[in-house]
Amino acid sequence: MTGAVPIVHPSPPPPPDAELSAQTAARIGKNFSFRMAAQILSALINVGAMVLLGNYLSAQGYGEYVFYYALIPLLASVSDLGCGVMITKGIAREKLMGPRSYGDALLIKAVTSVVLLAVVGVASWLLLDPMKAAIVTLVCATALIDFSQDVSVWIVRAHERLDLEAVLLLVSQVVWMGGIALGVALHGSLPWLLAAATGAFVIRTAIGVAMVRRRFYRPSFAPDLARLRAFVAQAVPFGLAMFFVVLYGRIGVLMLQALASKTDVALFNVGYMLSQPLGFISPALSMAAFPALARRAQRGHQAISSALKRTAKYQLIFTLPVMAGLFLLSGRVIPLLFHGADFARAGFALKLMSLGLAFIFINLMSRYVLAAIDQQRRYLQAVVIGLVANLAAGLLLIPRHGFAGACIAQLAGEGAILVMCQHALARYVSAGELLGAAFRPSVAALGMAGVVWFTRSWNLGLVVGAGAATYLLLLFALRPFTGDELQLMRGVVASFRRSGAALHGAEPRP
Repeated sequence: MTGAVPIVHPSPPPPPDAELSAQTAARIGKNFSFRMAAQILSALINVGAMVLLGNYLSAQGYGEYVFYYALIPLLASVSDLGCGVMITKGIAREKLMGPRSYGDALLIKAVTSVVLLAVVGVASWLLLDPMKAAIVTLVCATALIDFSQDVSVWIVRAHERLDLEAVLLLVSQVVWMGGIALGVALHGSLPWLLAAATGAFVIRTAIGVAMVRRRFYRPSFAPDLARLRAFVAQAVPFGLAMFFVVLYGRIGVLMLQALASKTDVALFNVGYMLSQPLGFISPALSMAAFPALARRAQRGHQAISSALKRTAKYQLIFTLPVMAGLFLLSGRVIPLLFHGADFARAGFALKLMSLGLAFIFINLMSRYVLAAIDQQRRYLQAVVIGLVANLAAGLLLIPRHGFAGACIAQLAGEGAILVMCQHALARYVSAGELLGAAFRPSVAALGMAGVVWFTRSWNLGLVVGAGAATYLLLLFALRPFTGDELQLMRGVVASFRRSGAALHGAEPRP
């Protein structure tokens, strides 16, 4: 006689919200990985170009290049009136409206670009000598097709295809670096070196247009002046915020140009740029999470709060070891990159800038979070206050302390922005919760700092490797991740084994 066959009840499927959350987290993680990989390569290219230009032009010549190049993102920030992020958010929420939104974006960009180029071109030729007027006009034309102003980038980001965005970024960077190297090899002048960016941006823009047309849709033009005016009115606060963000990031260069020397401009920019490449982590994570945050904002407080707490914790886990490492090793980095003695003091600039990385990373995250939850006006207020703090401190310190005064002013501005942004987000993540999320990564970073300090006389590669290994081991021992977060991470890893079509799905065509 045989025993009774046991009845096995199938496990119930996961709740829809939980399954959706896991799929969303896996998609964010994969997009973050693509974006971060591209940003790492992009940062290496930026550093390579900076070293190539610095050694070719000397500190004074590089300072002049930095001044003109700083105008590109400044002019770019006003060339879309803030519509880029709003277009991305709108398509992320309603993908079927993508073709019309694409058409609206092209119309808005065309009008603003023509007006901006006409105003800047006429003003520069009336007020400046012919050489400077030609350079400023070239810079303005380049700004209109900056990466942040590429409509194709807005579209692929809205569809959470940061792998495609990464391709566009790397195409732009590789072609730009090639142009810089060719200019240096041919002993090119300043306009030639600046034009390398123009050519790279044109090529990337053409590839982006073809990419969106092939993988998503063509633009649909249905201009409605009342609708477009209402859309622009909603976007302008964020556009103003982005202008002030860029102005805030370049105000040090502009004040040094006016109150100090071109060498001070170069030293400040080296310190700023060598700290900022590692800032790719925050934008990569924030951009990957932006579409999901925009959708969660429609579901209420709890949905956005949980996602924001997790994102803030990841930001701190990445930020704190970078901050400690740069502070301790800044003096050894500069001599490896620049041969001229006129760049020696840039190590002190890098040390100062490293002190603000935690603020900078959290503020970069807040930029996208506040836009995702329709609080772009609050971000505008924060940036204006930060700009005022930066400007006031710079005017006080730069005439006496040069590039060091500009670094301190930058940190003062970042601190002011942090206070304002965290006040705006306090209902989602309190200051206590943010400090709690920072505790375990801080302990691990302190342990790493001790290892780096005691091994500081070793080969720099060994020091970095020992520090990174120490941080990872301490982080593993302190267990900052919950079981759910570890499960989501395993889902991210598993998502890389699936085909791109299975992960992202076919996009609807009109």
